[in-house]
Amino acid sequence: MRQHREGFVLAESLVALSISVLIIFTLTYCVKEEFKVIDHWEERVNAHKIVLLNLRSHNVPNPLIIKDKKYFFETNNNEYQVTVNKNVYQIKPTT
Repeated sequence: MRQHREGFVLAESLVALSISVLIIFTLTYCVKEEFKVIDHWEERVNAHKIVLLNLRSHNVPNPLIIKDKKYFFETNNNEYQVTVNKNVYQIKPTT
């Protein structure tokens, strides 16, 4: 005859629950880190766009606000520099 063991089912359920919670936290962390990477690339692309806009026309407002972030454009010694959120993106033209 088979004996029913209630404790084993409870332990198995708790292990399955803890594994599921661990997977959910891991996926949440990975998605959060990917959004940070995407945000950094978006800042970089916008900084390059601002440099191109300033090369085309000098009537671009400074600072330029894109998605609630202030982008400051500067020109120093034949260098173009865009500052946003303590990140500095520099471009040195080659001649």
